Amino acid sequence: MKALAGFVLSLFIFLYSNTEKTSSNFKEDFNKTLRKSSGIPELAQGEAAVINVWATWCGPCIQEIPEMNEIVHDYKGENVRFIAFSEETEKVYETFLKKRKSFQFDYELSFGNKAATALLKSLDKSDYKGRAIPLHVLIDKNGEVADVFVGASPINIQKIKGFLEANTSSE
Repeated sequence: MKALAGFVLSLFIFLYSNTEKTSSNFKEDFNKTLRKSSGIPELAQGEAAVINVWATWCGPCIQEIPEMNEIVHDYKGENVRFIAFSEETEKVYETFLKKRKSFQFDYELSFGNKAATALLKSLDKSDYKGRAIPLHVLIDKNGEVADVFVGASPINIQKIKGFLEANTSSE
């Protein structure tokens, strides 16, 4: 009986030690998604990211964009990327721009990338569970998800600024 228990334990240890390890951080998974389905370049090692999921029909999304554009300009030249994903097509965005000629969104923009938006929405552990936008995902310079939150508010803008203070450098 002891021999059988020893064999089972040895087999378990062998199988466990030889299983493929999952990727070490979110950035690796995200970059795999970008490689497969996006015109957005992958996130570089040591690079932080502020990611937004939005839509042209979302009033709060549109309302927060001017403040978010200011943040982009404030952190220009720092080691951070600002990327926005919309499940809408680029054609929908172009139609939207015809109606709002002064509209500008200074993030890198990706349209119709359902794989990336699904991955981002899966990070929302709030009561909304990825069903609400704007959704903000903050990726630290180590490639880990630092924060995920929903909504357009001065508090959320402050969260983004605080994150950037801790995760950027001009080096």
